[in-house]
Amino acid sequence: MLRSTSVLLALVVVLGSAAPAEAQYIDDRRGLWLGLGVGAGALKVKCEFCSTSRVLGPSGFVQIGGTPTRKTLAGVEIAAWRGTAPDTTREYVNATAFLKYYFSVSLPLFVKGGLGIGRFAEETAQGDAYSSSGFSFVLGAGYDIRIAGRFWGAPYFNLVLAPSQEGTRNRIALSSDISQNMWQFGVRVSYH
Repeated sequence: MLRSTSVLLALVVVLGSAAPAEAQYIDDRRGLWLGLGVGAGALKVKCEFCSTSRVLGPSGFVQIGGTPTRKTLAGVEIAAWRGTAPDTTREYVNATAFLKYYFSVSLPLFVKGGLGIGRFAEETAQGDAYSSSGFSFVLGAGYDIRIAGRFWGAPYFNLVLAPSQEGTRNRIALSSDISQNMWQFGVRVSYH
């Protein structure tokens, strides 16, 4: 985890030095856009019976959207994550409608916020299966860098919060709720 954090910090420093070269990027941003992200995520679950340790695993998403204004993008994202630990395997899938806001037309730094629906599932080594589904909130940030032509790359960080949701254990309703929070970080490539 420390190595991943160091690599992400190095990317942010390198990308920050590229800002002057990207000053003209905003004029290229119009209409429909597509995005694909890959990286890692760390999910923590809060539940009376669940394993509560944070589990690290691969994460990714696909996006499609439009450009309502020069500083705002609107889109839909489908994200998936899977993590394993010695005693558990967890999965989380989320569909989110979101807005990305750029602070300046000359700086490709953005923040992202959205509302979605997510589904969590966990299988333990003892054979128990937990699940829940419900609303989720996504907050994120990133920095666009032109790769070539209309292709852009960006390091990103997301926080996914799924507050108390009715859960099941082996398909039987639990007396207590299940909630999740997840950090995601990685690299996004988009065509715009």
